[in-house]
Amino acid sequence: MHNSLFDIIFNDLHDSSAFKSDSVKSFGDIYKATVVVPGVKKDQISISATSDYLKIFLKEKEDKKLLKKISLGGLVDIKSISSKLEDGILEVVLPKNEVSESVEIKIK
Repeated sequence: MHNSLFDIIFNDLHDSSAFKSDSVKSFGDIYKATVVVPGVKKDQISISATSDYLKIFLKEKEDKKLLKKISLGGLVDIKSISSKLEDGILEVVLPKNEVSESVEIKIK
């Protein structure tokens, strides 16, 4: 059973590859996604994001193969996402959007 909205959203890591030991964790005002990609260079990876999903692709010649699809659920400021690749580990920093638990709506 999932314990929080974070668990529900971010446990939607779809395994589309043989790469294991991937994770998404919460740290204060960011989420950090880690994807293990041994032997892959940064020019072989592309990342795209919408408010709903982060997609990580492996570029192979003319094709792109989906490595990971992570559900974001509108909880991430996609314009501020950053990433780095070091020693076969791709780290994607996902700044959290401010989400209100409740908003009062006035009736006109």
